[in-house]
Amino acid sequence: MLPIETRVESVTLYHRGATVRRVAELDFSSGVPPELFLAGLPLSLVDASVRVRLEAEGQMLLLSNVRVGLHAPPRGTPPPLPEVTALLAVGDALTQRRDRIEQLEREMQRLVDVNVLPRPEPEEGKMPPPAPMAARVALEALFEDSVSKRVALVRAARDEVKQLELQQAELQRILSLATTASHVRPDELTKSVHATLVAATAPKRARLVVEYFVVGARWAPSYQCRMTRDCTQADLQMRALVCQRTGEDWRGVSLLLSTAAPMSWTELPELGAIRIGRAQPPPSSQRGFRPPPQGAASLFQDYDRGLSSARAALPVIPSWEPPSLEAHVLPQASFGSAGAGAGPGSTPSAGALYDEVSRSSDESESLDDGVMMERAKESVSPRRAMAAPMMAPPAPPPPPMSMSMPSPGAPMRSMKKSAKREESSMDREEAPASRLDVLLYASLRLGGPEGGARGSLTPVNRRQALTEGMQRLGLYATFDVLAFVERAEAQGNDVLSLSPPPGTIDVRAEAGWYDYVYPTDANVDVPSDGTFHSVPVGTRAATSEVLYVTVPREDPAVYRQAEVRNPISSPLLPGPVEVSVGGEYVLTTAMPLVAPGADFKLSLGVEQGLKVARNTKYSEQRSGDKVVATNELIHELDFEVVNNLERPAKCEVRERLPQPAPEAEVVVEEGPVKPPWVPYLQEERGRIVEGGRRWLFTVKPGATQKLSAQYRVKLYANNELVGGNRREA
Repeated sequence: MLPIETRVESVTLYHRGATVRRVAELDFSSGVPPELFLAGLPLSLVDASVRVRLEAEGQMLLLSNVRVGLHAPPRGTPPPLPEVTALLAVGDALTQRRDRIEQLEREMQRLVDVNVLPRPEPEEGKMPPPAPMAARVALEALFEDSVSKRVALVRAARDEVKQLELQQAELQRILSLATTASHVRPDELTKSVHATLVAATAPKRARLVVEYFVVGARWAPSYQCRMTRDCTQADLQMRALVCQRTGEDWRGVSLLLSTAAPMSWTELPELGAIRIGRAQPPPSSQRGFRPPPQGAASLFQDYDRGLSSARAALPVIPSWEPPSLEAHVLPQASFGSAGAGAGPGSTPSAGALYDEVSRSSDESESLDDGVMMERAKESVSPRRAMAAPMMAPPAPPPPPMSMSMPSPGAPMRSMKKSAKREESSMDREEAPASRLDVLLYASLRLGGPEGGARGSLTPVNRRQALTEGMQRLGLYATFDVLAFVERAEAQGNDVLSLSPPPGTIDVRAEAGWYDYVYPTDANVDVPSDGTFHSVPVGTRAATSEVLYVTVPREDPAVYRQAEVRNPISSPLLPGPVEVSVGGEYVLTTAMPLVAPGADFKLSLGVEQGLKVARNTKYSEQRSGDKVVATNELIHELDFEVVNNLERPAKCEVRERLPQPAPEAEVVVEEGPVKPPWVPYLQEERGRIVEGGRRWLFTVKPGATQKLSAQYRVKLYANNELVGGNRREA
């Protein structure tokens, strides 16, 4: 079954994580498939968040049995498998030739070791016996002829061994390619979704929509404010600093930026009823909960009774013990691949291999191709030493929850044993309470009549759920699949712990109890590299008004301050803003939290076209010569503001009157002020200033505005400072 190709249409990016929406156009003119199969999804998606639906002709078709698994693309058609009998025949021929060579070499060694009896010693006083020269010559000729024939036979047998080894190596290579073609690499793994269409009549064309949640994504707001030269108009461009490492690139997607936290658990409040009358006892259990029916275990009585009867009718099979290997040692000949030495103790003989295959054929009428292939592999690879004195200890049993999937050629009995071990470990494994509380029914399985989970829903093992899709496609992994998926999820979670860009804030903390969505005007691209990327959200035209602020008591410079109206119907979240005036970059400042329709102020630096001067006059006078007389310190302030600009300037001059301590015997009286000023407490900065005053006025181009103010400080004469009273310079 070929997977359905989908594309990412839109992404809703939250405070932490994102919901990805994929779509595909389906054509059902040739028939409705029994199952919809989607692949190429990221490994970091949350399995329980997958939602699949079909939209056609204004209606929504129902999909059921949605399952999430793993998938890997096929790596081409594997080569045809070699004949197992041919591989076994080559192995038998190799064994026979090598045994023949060893036999001939032993015979030659024995012929070489035969010694001709020496000439017997003569008896005392007698002539020595004649030397059997003819017999010796005949014997030497016999030995030489026999050794020469065996050398020729050994040479011919070795040539045959070389040819058989080359043939065996070629068969082994083909077998190795065929057995590893269904193994997947870690970089090929993606998640897949299987769903079943539930519809009596399906339309000819439909739109498939898949939504899922990924964790490794976040965002923060930023802005660019481009103002005209006179600062009366502004273009506010909203941008977002997006960082994601979900395992898939977002190319040409419609991005929605949200301040919500969709994965947080929230319970609706339960409002108790208020009734007039006799008090009623509180309910014993929560509403909506239904206890299991009584006597549910009796539904399995027929099954248990039939199972016990069937077991009683089966014949008793006596237990079988394997024979001991300590009785004798069998000589071995090397049966390995090409280039391996012909040393003893490497592999069993071909006869033993045929005995094993024949015993297996007696147990089952037919063998699976993978089983025969695996046994053929075992026959040509070193397995175990048969010598009892040097017998190796048995290998430790595999872990009960091993992630390595068996290859297609694994023996059926080992597969059944591993499956039984996994099922027993799954029965013993207890699911965490959080999973049971959420009640994700897609990940629950109804227990069978055997085992401790009879007739109850239990969470399915995650390893089993992930590998079901791969097994259905005939793909197997030789590595820890669950660890690889968890590592991909951990890489996504690492994005949430990254340090935010300078000047940015936590959007969730600033949004408070209300959530807002900021859609992008155009499609954007966000790569999955775990770094922050600035993407445009939208540009809005805003009205602006310039205010020239000066505090001549502290600094004679005049500063420009632009009041910009929020141009969107949502609040502007705090973040860094780059300000430019007339196409020239001015500064980078911080955007405060701005409500919809409210104004925010941007500082634009010093305005050289406005000048301000502050002059002070000081005098003292006494109220009389009595002991309780008071001394009055009179301060006169004169201001002069000159506008050298070609446009009117709205100015604000700030001043502050001295404020005595609460228990001090000092009185400050405000005198005549022209034009009148108003109190200024500096509430917009969150730092209250007592005694603050300010003038608000507009100066025409080329005009001068004069301001004046007076205040008196009264104190008792006996509190006068030695050397004179403190006065303002």
